[in-house]
Amino acid sequence: MIHFQFLKNKYGRELLMDIGSYNDIPNYFFEPILHSTDFYEIIFFLNGNGILELDNQKINIENNTILFISPFQKRKWYVDNSNIKCHFLFFKDDFFSNFFSDKLFSIKLQFFYNKTKPLFIRIIDNHMQKYQEVFQDILLELTKFKSDSEHIIRSLLYFTLIKLNRVYSETYHLSSNTQNNTTSFMFKLLLQSEIRNNRTVHFYSQKLGVSRITLNKCIKNQFGITSTAMIDEFVLFEIKSLLLYSKLNINEIADLFHFSEPNHLSRFFKRHTNLTPKEYRCNYQNGSSVI
Repeated sequence: MIHFQFLKNKYGRELLMDIGSYNDIPNYFFEPILHSTDFYEIIFFLNGNGILELDNQKINIENNTILFISPFQKRKWYVDNSNIKCHFLFFKDDFFSNFFSDKLFSIKLQFFYNKTKPLFIRIIDNHMQKYQEVFQDILLELTKFKSDSEHIIRSLLYFTLIKLNRVYSETYHLSSNTQNNTTSFMFKLLLQSEIRNNRTVHFYSQKLGVSRITLNKCIKNQFGITSTAMIDEFVLFEIKSLLLYSKLNINEIADLFHFSEPNHLSRFFKRHTNLTPKEYRCNYQNGSSVI
């Protein structure tokens, strides 16, 4: 698999974000070869075509589509590069966390690290035009950099992301709250690093220093599901990814997630998908949908 890293010194100074159109970044990797990046990506398609395979989703790329891609998500593009008009927004987590002293900022955005909802929205023409106007302001600061340009860039980017979070949350009936409920965001962050080793609510409630009841209430308020259901979502997502993009067999995957028996993993998987792990992998290899 190909892995791309962020070019932090592109503008002659360390800046952990970038923005541009397809004309500015013509070597963007729109290819049907498995790849990933180490940074966040939001892609605004004014004109789009084809399909993006993004982890466990297949997304139709249409006009006025906005895509949200988290670091290390695996993807393949099946598009006609000659018929694409889009804008890119790239950034590293530290770009915000250092400036705002908020290590959870990216986690608070509903469209990043979301394991079940579609990782795109579609908007109307005049809304896309508004985003383009903001991008032009950011691009002007990047190309004519001044002592206060980084502050302006952060402010514009922060504004854009919060507005997008509101639209995404409204589209998929989620909470757009980013200022409270720290427990729920810490839980989401812990799931990113601990899900292969720990699958119990007890572990996470102890780690966060709250009761199971309090944790469940926080998760329900923020994400609309129980803490158990969210753990299951993360486990299922990781298992699917390994079935699609690794050569590990069922026994090896069961060991990785500490299932006591491989058939316990198979029962868990079939309960959530109505397919056995083998059927799911075979369907993908035979060209069926990954969803």
